[in-house]
Amino acid sequence: MSITGTARHAGVTVEVAPGGAVRTLELTADALRAGGPRLAAAILHAVREAAAEANERARRAVEAELGDLGGAELSSLGLGSEKDLADRAEDTTPDTWRV
Repeated sequence: MSITGTARHAGVTVEVAPGGAVRTLELTADALRAGGPRLAAAILHAVREAAAEANERARRAVEAELGDLGGAELSSLGLGSEKDLADRAEDTTPDTWRV
């Protein structure tokens, strides 16, 4: 079984695995013409949205097999909530990448 999340935002399409690993990234010509800061923001927005979807799908699959798990258990599996994902991404994003 392959679980992914997909998001489209401002000419950016991403497919992300649970935990946030990017599997595919597609950019339209319009997205490239938007310039660096806008493109970076669109990519980050799409990745966060797709990761949240992938994590939710993975959570449902895990809970269908193992029953209801707590937040700590899910986080240890890399399936934290969107807020946790955004906080982790923010903590590990180099300043030179920030928009």
